[in-house]
Amino acid sequence: MESEFDLTRYLRNGLIAILFATAWFAFDNRNFRDVWYIVNLVLFATSAIFFIFLTLAKPDLRPKNRAATSERKIFSQPAWTAAVLVIMFFTIAKGFLAAGSARFIILVVWAVLCGYLVGRSYPQKNPYHVFLSIVLLAGVLYRTGAFVNEISSSPFSLGWSEGSRIYNASLFFSEKLYGQRLPLPVLHPSRYLMQAFPFLLNINSILLHRLWQVLLWLGITAWASWLFAKKAGSGLKLPVFWLSAFCFLFFFQGAVYYHLLICVILVLIGYQKEMPLRTLIFVLLASLWAGISRINWIPVPAFLAISLYLIDKPIDMEDWLGYLKWPVVWLLLGVAAAFGSKLFYQAISGENPAFFDSAFSSQLLWSRLFPNTTFSMGILPAILLVILPLIILSFVYIRKNLRSNVHWLRWLGLLGILATFLVGGVLVSLKIGGGGDLHNLDAFLVFFLLITLSLLSGHWAPDNPDASSQSLDIQKVPAVLLMFVVIVPALFAFMRSGNWNFRQDPTEQTTLQQIQQAVDILGEEKGTILFVTERQLLTMGEITGVQMVPEYEKVFLMEMAMGNNKEYLQQFYTKLDEHHYRAIIIDQIKTDIQASWSSFAEENNSYVRNVTLPVLMDYQLALSWDDGEINLLISNNQPELMQRLKQIQAP
Repeated sequence: MESEFDLTRYLRNGLIAILFATAWFAFDNRNFRDVWYIVNLVLFATSAIFFIFLTLAKPDLRPKNRAATSERKIFSQPAWTAAVLVIMFFTIAKGFLAAGSARFIILVVWAVLCGYLVGRSYPQKNPYHVFLSIVLLAGVLYRTGAFVNEISSSPFSLGWSEGSRIYNASLFFSEKLYGQRLPLPVLHPSRYLMQAFPFLLNINSILLHRLWQVLLWLGITAWASWLFAKKAGSGLKLPVFWLSAFCFLFFFQGAVYYHLLICVILVLIGYQKEMPLRTLIFVLLASLWAGISRINWIPVPAFLAISLYLIDKPIDMEDWLGYLKWPVVWLLLGVAAAFGSKLFYQAISGENPAFFDSAFSSQLLWSRLFPNTTFSMGILPAILLVILPLIILSFVYIRKNLRSNVHWLRWLGLLGILATFLVGGVLVSLKIGGGGDLHNLDAFLVFFLLITLSLLSGHWAPDNPDASSQSLDIQKVPAVLLMFVVIVPALFAFMRSGNWNFRQDPTEQTTLQQIQQAVDILGEEKGTILFVTERQLLTMGEITGVQMVPEYEKVFLMEMAMGNNKEYLQQFYTKLDEHHYRAIIIDQIKTDIQASWSSFAEENNSYVRNVTLPVLMDYQLALSWDDGEINLLISNNQPELMQRLKQIQAP
């Protein structure tokens, strides 16, 4: 140790991390003040008192006997320590371990303790390295472990829109699967195109389809993280593995969708400062992909290339046009290519072009900027927390290294790009249907990480020919700041809770059989059956004898309801009034109008007013399964049919 008070400072900084974790638990559970809330307050107070003691008394915590002991060697192994913690969290989800914020406290306390014990036993080892390694590894493993329950063989939808994603992916092979050509998906076409790969291989196992989607999330995010570590952070003199792990966690704070990361990967692979034509080719490829993704991603590929260019290339004051030529070309042609692919997809989709970009007509919910019941942190505090550690680190670096060595126009260009995607992401998040997390700020997160990592790794080329750009010296960064650089993305990973459940519900096969019986009875007379939900049952062949109806799928119906698309909804109401459908399969039947302080109240109320109540005016409940999660409705005034259907569930 360089100083006799190293361990004292380490513990003091560790207590700051513990205070942060306990404060988050208190905020996250402010509406559930049970015994564990009191325990947390006691821990917070104890940590605060101990912190004050260490600050004032500065005791010498160095051990008298520095010889390593076998009992303490186990604490110097971050990998197994993190793995054991994560397994415990997902298998013992009871009491204090049930909440993600409580698990985060345990992780931070354990990491602080391990760092301290290693520091006492091995004076040559840095306790901060142990702390950072455990938190980072546990964060990555925990976020990965959260996907385990999504790999399930259950034929029924695992979440609100999970079954809809499988159905939308199937639309690219509709003729093979349904014997008819159905319109292609309107929302996130590129995502569903990626998810459709198992259908290309004639795979009809829902377990393998779910596994493929998890592999897309983890694999594409890991690939992009590795590219960021290699390209933007290579000068930081940190192992690529650890930097990739940090980028992995950083992306999942959104989360950044994997189909957006395809654009990022293409540009990072293709960009070459001295080969603008090569860069243009990859910008165009990425832009074609962005055009069939989301409209707010259309300029992402071009601006990524421009960001890399502004970072890598000094301004030639005597040739402004020459310096700006290629960025302008990338932007104009990239945006044109993206809009071109968007229009081409709309033309071949078979869907009404007016149904695309429905979010433009939906309302803004300004209350979601700040803490609310839909998103406890609120959009602005959450994004500020995400970027604050790296912003502070960047200011420390700029003050000591760059100062005036980079032309102000390059700063302005990069800050303008960040501001554009920050404001745009916030506005999209405020749209009804958003604001529950930071996923609509995904493009901003990508640009922010690219720019800050490039800055800290010394990749910024100075405009002053006599100056040189150096990477951040990690050893000179305040240790507590480094701790928070890692703690914050780990915190977002631990916002998820739950436990692993590998048990198969024994009632699922009975439910399937009863649905099939109902379908067979309904099929005795003419009329179509509308599956608003659970369409994956038809996709995977779990339910047979039903023709797929492309209209009025749950997620898209919700999108039209939130956007108040009168043309679309009026067509739906007309078919309901005419009893066009023999029966309707739908999810929970909720008719209550929620108060504004309820989570996703506006979304619920829009769906109730525009969908549920109109359906119930012409259709009535016949059968229900899974505690009301799946419901079969038939048109009114059919007592004989109602009686036959009721007999399916008769004891």
